[in-house]
Amino acid sequence: MAGYLLVVAAIDSLFERAAADPSAGADEFLAAWLEEALAVAGPPVEKELARQVRRAARLGGRLARYWGDPERVPRRPADWRQAVDAALGSRGWEPSLEVARRGLEIAPSPALFEEVRRRWRQVHFAPWMEGVTYQEWLRER
Repeated sequence: MAGYLLVVAAIDSLFERAAADPSAGADEFLAAWLEEALAVAGPPVEKELARQVRRAARLGGRLARYWGDPERVPRRPADWRQAVDAALGSRGWEPSLEVARRGLEIAPSPALFEEVRRRWRQVHFAPWMEGVTYQEWLRER
């Protein structure tokens, strides 16, 4: 299901904007983002997916407030991913990992497999399925 990949992309987009623009932490912006992110998932939205999207919205607000502090602005990394790491640590990547994992469980695809592989390392600091291809993983599933 492409919906899971779209939600992962929406979370990344939120974090990228929040790292650069403190207005992305405003309640109105986050409420609109939340509605859009759940809409791309397509109805009906499963409970666990909605939980992770809400979690990402809260983290996006925290990220925007962190980098909205004028004292921190000069130290903000140019790459938004590093800004997420600096402000939220590995916990910042957990919602997108969980969305990708859920998608891989429900509707496996090579793209979701690669998303889980990449995000697993960001959260757990260890490889996941290193040296295993999607086709091999699918056969053993």
